[in-house]
Amino acid sequence: MEFVELSTGCYYFKGAVNIGYIVSEDKSKGMLIDAGLESSAAKKVIKQLRSEELPLTHLFITHAHADHFGGAFYIQQNYDVHTIAPALEEAIMRNPILEPIYLSHGNFPLKEMRNKFLEAPAIRIDEICSEGYLEPFPEVQIIHLPGHSYNQLGILFRGILYAADAFLGKDVLQKHKIPFIVDAIENIATLHKLKMMHVEGMVPGHGNYVTEYKDVIQDNILIHEKITIDVQNVVNHSGNSGISFENIVASVLTKYEVEPANLGTYSLFRTAISAHVIQLLANESAVYKITGGKLVIFSALYKA
Repeated sequence: MEFVELSTGCYYFKGAVNIGYIVSEDKSKGMLIDAGLESSAAKKVIKQLRSEELPLTHLFITHAHADHFGGAFYIQQNYDVHTIAPALEEAIMRNPILEPIYLSHGNFPLKEMRNKFLEAPAIRIDEICSEGYLEPFPEVQIIHLPGHSYNQLGILFRGILYAADAFLGKDVLQKHKIPFIVDAIENIATLHKLKMMHVEGMVPGHGNYVTEYKDVIQDNILIHEKITIDVQNVVNHSGNSGISFENIVASVLTKYEVEPANLGTYSLFRTAISAHVIQLLANESAVYKITGGKLVIFSALYKA
């Protein structure tokens, strides 16, 4: 895990899941932005900060996905950190089983859904925050970035935006094929919001720090718009008989040549595709009907 200095007081730990770090001018306060997947990542972070004689007084978790707060328990066990998180997201961090529960459509999850990728150790949250400014760090601006998660927040500090999973780096975007989101409408709005920002650079949760961020964000916009169009085409081609929700998921996974390796991975893809279906329903580009014991989606061109 490489420790990269971006500008005065702005750093990030470059890895499969990026972890941000900012420090006050007098070096009396230091804040981690996310904590990685597990304790091994947190241990590397702590070792590096100690070797650089950098403080760790605060921990900010951008959103409640296990790969972003899985290492937080270890940090809390070894540092007296003031932990800050967004409203709603913090409820999942305190009760991590809620993530596999919502991915299981509200049912108590099967054993294979309860792993480190979907259920991190529970952590303490000392402060719930929203968009605005962070009192302990007057220069810090909190930016609302929903879509990938329900109430995801980013951190803007001295011209650097720690954008969490609001967008993916180019290589990561190609690898994922169907990026995980929970709200397609909010997700696109967030991407356009990022594209309009004027900052020195952005750190995504996954991928490299970028200064030419507008092109990367546009790539993200295009892939999400393409998925929405592909979902719409699947629905349109079903004609007046419609198509079951599960068959929409299967059709999109097949088109993108995605073969989920396990139930957890399937659940993540299913949730992402669901977000695009819900967008079509919300925009009245599609309608639904419960028929034959199934949820069937129709194009708005046909009457359900």
